[in-house]
Amino acid sequence: LLAIKYWKGKFATVAGINPDYSYGRNNMAAFVAMLKRFNIDHKVVTEQWPKVGTMDLTSHVAALKAAKPDLIFSSLLFADLPVFMKQAHAAELTKDSKLVFPAAGWQHTLMKKEFTPEGILFGHNTFYFDNPNGSPLAKEFVAWYERTYKDYPEWEADRAYFAIASYKAAVENAAKAKNGSWPSQDDVIEAMAGLSVESLGGKGAWRKDHIAEQTFVQGLTTHNNKYDFVTLGSFETMYASDLQKPPGANFWDWIKTAQFKI
Repeated sequence: LLAIKYWKGKFATVAGINPDYSYGRNNMAAFVAMLKRFNIDHKVVTEQWPKVGTMDLTSHVAALKAAKPDLIFSSLLFADLPVFMKQAHAAELTKDSKLVFPAAGWQHTLMKKEFTPEGILFGHNTFYFDNPNGSPLAKEFVAWYERTYKDYPEWEADRAYFAIASYKAAVENAAKAKNGSWPSQDDVIEAMAGLSVESLGGKGAWRKDHIAEQTFVQGLTTHNNKYDFVTLGSFETMYASDLQKPPGANFWDWIKTAQFKI
């Protein structure tokens, strides 16, 4: 969505480098479907599918460079991501192509300024550690994490907190409904449906069909910070209810007519 918002009319050729399993393939397919949904004229010039764990990505970088895409979409998110960025930077691949990395926040502290340019569309999923609009809870956690680990947390910290906070609230609500008796597993499941809690990254909730809804952060990278890695300059916050298909809908049919806030 943000690639379309920021760069509509500024790219015509598209390439992808995504992990060769369902997550990567679904991400690339969804990105292309979104381009079609918004009538973005484009041509996919190459799709690269490295196996998970591949650390030598030079052949993939060479293929991308040869294709000369205006925009590169990548859902790489494991240790291969910073390796790719180093190799892409060395080949000057990052100089002329717009880059869309929706999952890059998982490796955020390894995305060093020396090889990660400004202006990448960079996703931090459900938690951005340097969010100036973060809650007191989030800022307290980030400060504690930095003191304890000499590092900065990524979204998995939020996912863990959200899961535990949700379970705690569901158990308490279920026990209250039973006048203090210990609830069964089914009682807890029932109490969790429709539940809303405050997580590290913001509001989180559970739909009646047991699908989580959380707050997502993506934006454009900057070097203007006190760290040796990129952070977000401008960024936007979106809630899952504006992004996810409704209960029972087929994703690929829904996306053709879905109304998105961009």
